[in-house]
Amino acid sequence: MVKHVNLLIGSACNMKCGYCLQTNEQSPADHKADPVAFAHRLVKYLEGCRVERIAYWGGEPMLYWERIKALHSTLRGLGITPQQSTITTNGRALTDGYVEYANANPDIFTVVSWHDGEFTDEQLDLIFQLNQFSISMLVHHYQTDMWAARDLYYALGERYGRYPNTAVHFLRANDGCAKDYYMTQEDVDVFCSHLETVIEMARLGDQWALWQCSQLLYHRNTVRSRVGPMCVRDELLSVDLHGNTYACHHNYDASNITGNIFKKIIPIKAVAQLSPRRFFDSDECRQCEALEECRGGCYTSNTHEIDCYFARKRYRLYQTMEKLFK
Repeated sequence: MVKHVNLLIGSACNMKCGYCLQTNEQSPADHKADPVAFAHRLVKYLEGCRVERIAYWGGEPMLYWERIKALHSTLRGLGITPQQSTITTNGRALTDGYVEYANANPDIFTVVSWHDGEFTDEQLDLIFQLNQFSISMLVHHYQTDMWAARDLYYALGERYGRYPNTAVHFLRANDGCAKDYYMTQEDVDVFCSHLETVIEMARLGDQWALWQCSQLLYHRNTVRSRVGPMCVRDELLSVDLHGNTYACHHNYDASNITGNIFKKIIPIKAVAQLSPRRFFDSDECRQCEALEECRGGCYTSNTHEIDCYFARKRYRLYQTMEKLFK
C-alpha cells in the first residue's frame, strides 16, 4: 500500500551543479501534461491508500510552481491530505506568491538546498518568511566538514532572530554526478574525524552541534524504520505526470521507467544490472551490521565500496551520538 509519493514534475533547472543526480535533461517527465487531470487519475489509483507524505521534485520546482500549486490544491480538494508535502528547491527563484501559499498550507515543508551559498539578501529574506523550512547542505569530495553549516546556523540566527534547521546529506555518486565530486576513502576519514569533533562539541553544549547530531540521528532513524532498499520499496511511488513510474526519483531517464500506473503495458524495461536490490540483497550487505541504517545504499552508486566504508564508520559514530540524548 502506497504511503509516500514522489511526484516528478520535470528536469529543468536554473542551476548547473556538478553533483546533480539527473542523468538526462530531456526525460518523459518533461513532456507537456495537465496537472489537474493527472491529479484526478492519481486519486483513483490511490484509492484505499493512506498517503502520509508527498514530495514534489524538479529539476527546480519553482520553475514549475504553477503546475505544482494546481497539483497540490487539486489533490487536497479530492481528499489527499498528507501530513507533509515537501518541496525541495535551490531557493533562488522563490516568490512572494510561493511563500504566501506555503504559509497558508501547513502541510508544505520547504527544503532549501544551499548549493555553496551565494544567496542575495532578498532571497534570504524570502526564505525566512517561510513558516516551515530547512537548509540542506551536501557532503562531497570538496566539502568534507560541516563548519559551513555551523557558520550559517549562527549567522542567520543572529540576522533573523531564529535559528534555521540545517540538515546535512551525503553525495550519491551516480552517473549524473561529475566524478570529481565522488568521495574517496580519505574524504570519509576526514569527515568522520570532523564528526568526532562535532560530537564532543555537542557533549560540551554547543547548540548547533547538538542540533546537527539530532538531525543526523533523525535521518538515520527514518531509514531504519523502512523495509527493503534505501529509496525503492513497495510503499513508495515515484511517478511523473504521465503516470510513468521510476525506480528512483533522482533519475528521470527513460531507461529508469519501470511501468505506468495508468497503462498495462510497460513502455521501457529497467536496466537489469541496476536492479534496486542489487546491493541490498548481496551477501556482503546482508551480513553487515550497518544494513538496517544504510539499506544497501544507493543502488545507482558508482562508489559502493566507499559507501559501505562510510556507512560502517557512521554506524559506530551514531552509537556514540545516541549517548548525548540519554
